[in-house]
Amino acid sequence: MRRLIVGFVALVLLGCADNAGPGGVPDAELHIVQQDSVTPPLVSSQASFWAKVGDDREVRLFYQVTPADSDEFLRFEVPGDGLLRKPDGTLFQTGDSVRITVTVLDPTRFSFQFEPSGLVFNPDHPARLKVRYFGCDHDFDGDGDLDSTDAAIEHELDLWMREGSGAPWFRMGAVKFEELDELDANIPSFTEHAVAW
Repeated sequence: MRRLIVGFVALVLLGCADNAGPGGVPDAELHIVQQDSVTPPLVSSQASFWAKVGDDREVRLFYQVTPADSDEFLRFEVPGDGLLRKPDGTLFQTGDSVRITVTVLDPTRFSFQFEPSGLVFNPDHPARLKVRYFGCDHDFDGDGDLDSTDAAIEHELDLWMREGSGAPWFRMGAVKFEELDELDANIPSFTEHAVAW
């Protein structure tokens, strides 16, 4: 019985050690998803909008399929009760607003930045990010064919975040809809994000 208890405690401590550390993945070790070379360009690599207390607001970025048609790449939504703290740390009040800018950092990769830095959202009613990765190169391992290895990598895709250039990356735990090639995540504050494994 004593060995069983000691073994159980060791397993619990091992599990805590794996999950509780500061961790993070260095930039060189994160595999950011690449755009497919045949994917149409984005209509724009940057978009801005005013988020306002009391109003639901959103911004979208699109692929340009034809001059008259487009497919959604990214959607960022801020509910009317989603704004919590301004970049200076003060609380938002009724009627306050803030200009939000989304920038695709590299048009060949699924990496983007949100500004202003320091903006914090209500944890009970967070902002929401949706990214559609259907335009990515599904040959994730880059070996020239689509096979079970690529399917396994797709299962591992997630939204990742870091606090700025050079900082470690952290997995966000997004909800993935593989049939839609979409990742959805709650955004607590502004930083840099990427679709990666």
